[in-house]
Amino acid sequence: MESKDLEELYVRQMADFPLARANYGALAEVCWREVRFPGFRVRVQYNPGRMVSTAAKTDRESLQRRACFLCPANMPAEQEGLAYGERYRVCLNPYPIFTRHFTVPSVAHEPQRMAGRLADMLALAENFRAYTVFYNGPASGASAPDHFHFQLVPRRVMPLEEETGGTLRETLAEGREYTAGRLRDYLREALVLESADRGLLLRLTEEVIAILGEVVEHEEEPRFNLFAWREGERWTVCVLPRRRWRPRQFFLEGEERVMFSPGCADMAGLVIAPRREDFERYTPELLEDLFGQVTVTPAQGEEIARRVRAMNVG
Repeated sequence: MESKDLEELYVRQMADFPLARANYGALAEVCWREVRFPGFRVRVQYNPGRMVSTAAKTDRESLQRRACFLCPANMPAEQEGLAYGERYRVCLNPYPIFTRHFTVPSVAHEPQRMAGRLADMLALAENFRAYTVFYNGPASGASAPDHFHFQLVPRRVMPLEEETGGTLRETLAEGREYTAGRLRDYLREALVLESADRGLLLRLTEEVIAILGEVVEHEEEPRFNLFAWREGERWTVCVLPRRRWRPRQFFLEGEERVMFSPGCADMAGLVIAPRREDFERYTPELLEDLFGQVTVTPAQGEEIARRVRAMNVG
C-alpha cells in the first residue's frame, strides 16, 4: 500500500460517505490566522467541526458509557477501511483538520500505548511518504485512549516540520548514523531524531521515551506526542514531551474559558480553535501561557537534554 491508495480511498469516500463529504467540504470555509514568534510561527484554524474531539471526555466512566468509534462494528456503514497488514486498518477521518486526514486504528480493541508499535510507525512513514504519521498519547490528546490508532496527514502542513531544520535546532548528540537534537525557545520542548538506520532509530527513540519516563511523573506511559516522516533515505522522529493534557483555562467557566485541548496538530504549531472567540483571542502571550502549562518545565527540559547528550546507542 502507498500514498496513491489513500487518494483512491478518499475519492471513493467522497462519493459514498455523506458525513465525510460534508465535513471535508466545510474545510474550504475554515478561517486561518498566524501568530508570529522569533524564528517560528503558530497557525490557528477556526474549525467548529472539531468540537467533539476538543471537548471529548476520556475518563474511565465516560469511555465505558460510549461505543468505541474506532471499532468497525460501531463505524458508520458508509465508512470504508483498508487492511494494512494484519494489525491495522486505514480509514478516512470523517472529522478532519487537514484536506486529507486518515486514521490507522488497530483491528483489535486495545489501549493507546506505544510500546511495541514504533516499528509500525516507521513502516507507515516509509509506505506513505507524502504523509506525516503521528501518535497522540493516551493522556496527551487522544480522544480515543481506549483504542490504539495512528493518524496520517499531508507532509509540511504543520509548522513543526519546517522548523526542525531551522535556526532553533540545537544538536544534543550525534554518531556516524544518527543525530539527536532539540528546538530551543519554542514554547514547548521538542526533540528531533534522525537516521537512515531503522534499527538504530528505533533504539534511539525507545531510549528517549525511557528518559521521559524517568524525568516526568506519569501513570501509564510517559506523556508525549510523536511524529515520524521519511524523506530520501532518512526518517525523522519528533518527540514532544508533556506533563499535562489541558491547561487550567480549559476547565474555567464563562469568558475565562479557553477550549485549548492540544494534541499532535496543536503541539506541531497548528492550533485548532472550535470556537470563534478562542480563534480571535490567541496572542503570543496567551499561547506562551497555554503551551507552558502542558509541555515539560524548563528544568525538566534541561534534564531530558542532559540525558540525551549522555546516550550511547551505537
